[in-house]
Amino acid sequence: MMHSTVVNNWFAMAKDDAVEIDPDDINHEATTNMWRFSPTDEETPQIHAAEIVEFIGQVIAARSSALVGEDMLFYCWHDAQCRQLRYSLVSRSHGRLPFRCALRETQDLALIVDRVVNGDWRNAHDMQDATEQGDEQEPAPFVLPVFVVPVP
Repeated sequence: MMHSTVVNNWFAMAKDDAVEIDPDDINHEATTNMWRFSPTDEETPQIHAAEIVEFIGQVIAARSSALVGEDMLFYCWHDAQCRQLRYSLVSRSHGRLPFRCALRETQDLALIVDRVVNGDWRNAHDMQDATEQGDEQEPAPFVLPVFVVPVP
């Protein structure tokens, strides 16, 4: 697939980044290993969901090669408040991801990418997947979808 210049630049920046391994501090590990991506308004039309899925797959492959012998989790999510695609890595020994909200873990990367590219960056639909609700109903509790895969 032909990648946009933006996505090629993102991969060039992120592919060889060092990974911090800190089995004693999940938050330090998660913060140090986090990458954030968000295109400018001018870049947005160049970006398509399929190339973002491929981009994340390439990042996972690069991390897997670099982390042979380490038990890590790669995870990716859409930060709607910041309008960013984010990913990070933490040691599997933590037994959890470093979020303080309800999570829905998935191995369907396209779910996350569609939310950020088509639902946010392109504003194709409401990111909360809101349904018509009467005024007397409580809003559904927030559950963050997170793509998770072990590496290497």
